[in-house]
Amino acid sequence: MDWHTAEQRATEILKQVVDALAEERCDDIPKLAQLGDGIQEPLSDYVTGVFQMWGWEQIPPIDHWSEEWVTLPTNPCYTQLNFYHYDNGSGFHVDYDLASGGELTDMTLQMEFLYEGESLRAVLLDFHVM
Repeated sequence: MDWHTAEQRATEILKQVVDALAEERCDDIPKLAQLGDGIQEPLSDYVTGVFQMWGWEQIPPIDHWSEEWVTLPTNPCYTQLNFYHYDNGSGFHVDYDLASGGELTDMTLQMEFLYEGESLRAVLLDFHVM
């Protein structure tokens, strides 16, 4: 599978994960992606705990996936979605900066996509402050 096709497939999964967060359906995410090391179920409790650890009393309303990316006028090189392909060809890592009310939050969704033949294995790695 070429990297462009892989990124398109990964983007479809990312859309579903971000929309599940936006709709407060965190516990549906394990149906879309394997949970990485250290992420416990129920996922809704884990996500709430992560946001609280970084200073939010509750999860802010996360924006749904949109093709209209949030931009930073102060940094024209900024992108909300970033792909990092592994040098060994095993897959790639993705960072997606979460937004709320059309503005960026400090939280980043991190996922990994590993090649398995002609398919991808999606792994939810983390939510953290970048």
